[in-house]
Amino acid sequence: MSRSLSIQQAVRIIVEENPLYVTLLSSGLVNLSALARSIKPLVDSMVGKDTKVFTIVKALERISMNYKLVNEYPDIVKALSMAEIITYSGMGEVEILLTEENMDRVAKLRDLLTAAKVQFIILNDGNKMHVIAPLMYVMHVCAQAKIEEYGMVRIMFAEKAPVGIVTFLVQVMKSNQITAKHVLRYDNDIYIVVEREKTPLLLNIIERLRTMATLQLTQQGKQ
Repeated sequence: MSRSLSIQQAVRIIVEENPLYVTLLSSGLVNLSALARSIKPLVDSMVGKDTKVFTIVKALERISMNYKLVNEYPDIVKALSMAEIITYSGMGEVEILLTEENMDRVAKLRDLLTAAKVQFIILNDGNKMHVIAPLMYVMHVCAQAKIEEYGMVRIMFAEKAPVGIVTFLVQVMKSNQITAKHVLRYDNDIYIVVEREKTPLLLNIIERLRTMATLQLTQQGKQ
């Protein structure tokens, strides 16, 4: 790669070669500082020197002003716009080693959660059982442990979830400084477990993605 590239040129090349970056920048669905830090190693390599995150942010700002609304993921955005969104607050997670005794404990907890008609997830990673449920039930299982509080967002699709949506959502969250604890796909639903403080931001991002389909149709109608 030529070392004569400017930072602006390098950033433009990186953005235009990644459909996700184009979509996020054109719709304002990105934390520019987070994106700048993410692409900084590539920028450094392309310009042949250490660059500042602030300079990359400014380059991203200039590039974003040149884009109209671009949606490189029409199937995903359309599906999100028609999906039902449910939020669960006050969720906790406990990890339980796979032993015969613990399997009985988890089975009893599953029966309790089912009877209470609350939302819960039980995962088996081959070594531990991960129980994600309302805090009061998690504490019932592991009263002595310090349990972190999470928020959980459930995206319910009327039909099969579109191909690539989990990867897309993970990348969008990463571009907005959200690290998901879990992103799970089960049948037509997707469950996203994040830190409690990040739940409102995640919901805002999903809602803005959901409106992209309508905005693009409006934009097309004006052309």
